Amino acid sequence: MIAVTEGIDAIATTRVVIRGDTDQTSTHALTGESVQRTFSGTGAGMDVVVSSVKAYIAAINKMLSFK
Repeated sequence: MIAVTEGIDAIATTRVVIRGDTDQTSTHALTGESVQRTFSGTGAGMDVVVSSVKAYIAAINKMLSFK
């Protein structure tokens, strides 16, 4: 979490990284080995919980749209 502004109405940005199921794998570009895919999302808000939820939802949306 990073505070973007200062004071009582400060805005926080949050980055969340989640890992998908074991069937969501990709091939490492340099080594050629199969690695488990991770998905990240970012969120911003005046409340760190709201910011985190937004980031989590963004990461889940990326995971669900992965083919």
